This record gives sequence, structure tokens and C-alpha cells, in this order.
Amino acid sequence: MTKSNDLNSQRFLEHALKMGVNNPEVPLKYFFDYAARQIKTADSIPELLAAAFMGMELIERATTVLAQIAPEAAYQTALAEASDAWWALADAPTLTWPDRGMSDTEIPELANSVAALVMVVAEAILNVASKTTDPADRVACLRAAHHAGNVHAAMR
Repeated sequence: MTKSNDLNSQRFLEHALKMGVNNPEVPLKYFFDYAARQIKTADSIPELLAAAFMGMELIERATTVLAQIAPEAAYQTALAEASDAWWALADAPTLTWPDRGMSDTEIPELANSVAALVMVVAEAILNVASKTTDPADRVACLRAAHHAGNVHAAMR
């Protein structure tokens, strides 16, 4: 786990608390449920491996939050093991995203959804850049907004 990832998780936690979420793990439950459904409905080894990989990514993010808000040894161990599991799965040669065809209408719908989310995220990033007093935060946000703009342009 890098220092950058630790800072990102801490910022997520702080944002969740500012937004009135007293227990940030509760909203994560929706993501957990989605990941569990993806795993349970996978009908091929590559699809199951991809779903498990995404689930492990979510587990790593959640254990990062736990390790920061309650730095007990068990949570630190869980975080390290989750990270190791993610890296182990990343080496699996069968790990590919399912080769499910999409209809001619689904492809632009997905691209439009990605573009819309990018705009929401970019707006949040620019909002932070305009309000922060930390120059390093400002630079990081402006760089991220630049890349987000490139993603948005590519989706259009």
C-alpha cells in the first residue's frame, strides 16, 4: 500500500464524515452486495476471476479505511493480506474482462455513463483545487482534472 493510497482512503473517510455519514462502511455495503452478486452470477472461469478481482479491490479499499480509523493489528494484517491477494490475482493469466458482446446501443450508453461520471468527479476535483490551501493538493487535483478531461473527451 502506498502513502498516496493511504491519503486517498483517509480523504474518502473525511469526506464521508463531512457528508453526514457516521459509518462510512454502511454505504460500502452496497458495493459489497454488487460484488457478491457479480461473483455468484459469473458463468465462466474468466468471468468469475474478473469478478473476484474486482471484489478483492473493494476489500483492499475497505480494509484501508478500517486500518486507518481503528489501527488495530488485525486490521493492519487484513490490509496487507488483501493487498497481497490483489497482486496475486493480478498475475493470473486467465484474468481478462469478460468477452461479452454489447449491442450497438449498449456501447454508447456505457460510454455516456462513464463520461457523465467523469464530469462529476472532475467537478469535485476542481472544487477541491479551488478551495485547498495546500499547493501539493492543488497540483494533484489540477493534474487529475486534466486527465479526467482527456477521459471525457475520449468517451465522446
